[in-house]
Amino acid sequence: MMVRTHHKGMIARWRAVATVVAVLLCSVLSQAARAQDRTAIDIWSTTDTAAFQSLIRAFEQANPDISVSYHEVTTNELYDHVITARERRDSKIDLVISSAMDLQVKLVNEGLASPFSADKAGSTPLWAQWRNELYGFTYEPIVLVYNKAAFEGYPLPRTHSDLADLLINNLPTFEGKVGTYDAASSGAGYLFFTQDAIQSDKIFRVIEALSRAKMRTYGFTSAILDAVASGNLILGYNVIGTYALELASRDPNVGIFQFEDYTIVMSRTAFIYKYSNKRAEAERFMEYLLSDAGQQKMAQDTSLIPIAPDQRRLKLPQNSTNAYLPIKMGIALLTYQDTLKRRYFLDVWNSLFKKPESE
Repeated sequence: MMVRTHHKGMIARWRAVATVVAVLLCSVLSQAARAQDRTAIDIWSTTDTAAFQSLIRAFEQANPDISVSYHEVTTNELYDHVITARERRDSKIDLVISSAMDLQVKLVNEGLASPFSADKAGSTPLWAQWRNELYGFTYEPIVLVYNKAAFEGYPLPRTHSDLADLLINNLPTFEGKVGTYDAASSGAGYLFFTQDAIQSDKIFRVIEALSRAKMRTYGFTSAILDAVASGNLILGYNVIGTYALELASRDPNVGIFQFEDYTIVMSRTAFIYKYSNKRAEAERFMEYLLSDAGQQKMAQDTSLIPIAPDQRRLKLPQNSTNAYLPIKMGIALLTYQDTLKRRYFLDVWNSLFKKPESE
């Protein structure tokens, strides 16, 4: 009897296992079927993948019929890729996202964006919208980063003129110890320096001081921040505040500060590619990015600073300045994209500064 009971128990257990396996197999097959039914959209972006992952996951959960393929490239690479895709009528681009606002305006001005209703733009301010095609979704101060130990004993410069004085009066300390983006290879770096030139004629004295301090140039934000954290640099100039704040939260020896005369604010911008064949799905991602839900998710689960006023206030640096100057979207951003102006600026730049230390 016990043998038979044991045998029956074995049979029952095997049946239970078989049932579980069958359920799991059905679930896998069901998920595979659903995956086949999902529409994949291609996002080409300059934003670090890590900073965008939680937004993408949240969007996919809210839109189970859409999956996102995310391609991270540099600002200049992105611009070139979109131009090349236009020539091939390549539809494997659905959304274009970049921190180089001037290059984005240039692409939109060349007719490469699809309209997106401003009614779906949430609380995006007017200065961050252009032609119902290009929209900003972050609010990111451009800051100075410093190594606290190496900078000890020196006053934090309140203005750009203070920075020039600091460098010129202490060249032995700062020579070869200041870094920034290479304007010749970084679209964002070029934007920030040309915005400096627009905001104040005093920037040319700063550039002279940076030149005398033998400023080193880099291709990526991470390279600048790593050099400051290690002490290879004392100062990082015109650094995207989002990444600087994230590092400072992990490394107590890294500090950030903002000028009181003016602090440029960059907005990452997005547009729907004109030749996208998944325009409806791309519009849904754009709408999520600008929505209250998307902006709140950005504030809570990413290093990015949302553009929505109620959300960005929670993430701006504690020593926030009253001199924020957001870069206004529009045709004026093409001033320094003029071929002759750009060539002249970069000729001067290349004569003053080294090529990038890091790719």
